[in-house]
Amino acid sequence: MILLALLACPRSGPNVTLDADPAALLGRARAESAPAAIYAPFSAVLAMKDNRVTAGGNVVVVAPDRFRLELRGPIGPPQLVVACDGDVVRAYLAPKNLFVEASADAGLAMVLGAEGGDGATVATSLLLGRVPILPGDPTLVLSPPGLSWARTDGAAFSVVLDAATAHLAAARANDAAGRPLLDATWTPGAFPEALNVTIPPLSVSADVKFGEWQPASPTDAAFVLVKPEGAETRAIGG
Repeated sequence: MILLALLACPRSGPNVTLDADPAALLGRARAESAPAAIYAPFSAVLAMKDNRVTAGGNVVVVAPDRFRLELRGPIGPPQLVVACDGDVVRAYLAPKNLFVEASADAGLAMVLGAEGGDGATVATSLLLGRVPILPGDPTLVLSPPGLSWARTDGAAFSVVLDAATAHLAAARANDAAGRPLLDATWTPGAFPEALNVTIPPLSVSADVKFGEWQPASPTDAAFVLVKPEGAETRAIGG
């Protein structure tokens, strides 16, 4: 999905502390209050098949399940806008005049390897570098400290936690056949300083560096993207 073009690329491991009890980290993560609305500028290097692009943009996030991302080239209006209102994710790719709409659960959860969970909530948690809420209780992993969710069909989602913050340091997901769906690393802090993501099914990766995160006051309309007149429409999922 177009949203996830904003996530992925070569690894440069984050500077994190990984010596801790995963049960204690999980407790800290679950006890942490959801942040208020927040936004940050970012720069990104996107790799999509044979195309590699450097761009900048902004992201606005309202926990638990709303976000908006805008990606710009060197000049002109946004080239990619993605908005999720908690139920539906919509994206507009200006160079192709393409408008895409999908259910957050059917679209985001599937691509993120989190089927069975709330796709919008999982995506929002990953943007904020926080532990996502997934069905069932995770298995605790001792070294490096983390959590793993496994389904009976073989699909799995796992995370590594930073001991200093109890936030995400890494995440990986695979489908029932063992094929990778998501591979991500964070440079954690109160909010992510950087995010590096690869989405193998989409042949997409992104190396994202965030600027200063600041409080935001978005309107509800910010998370509902309106189809531009004359744009081609493509619906995904149901």
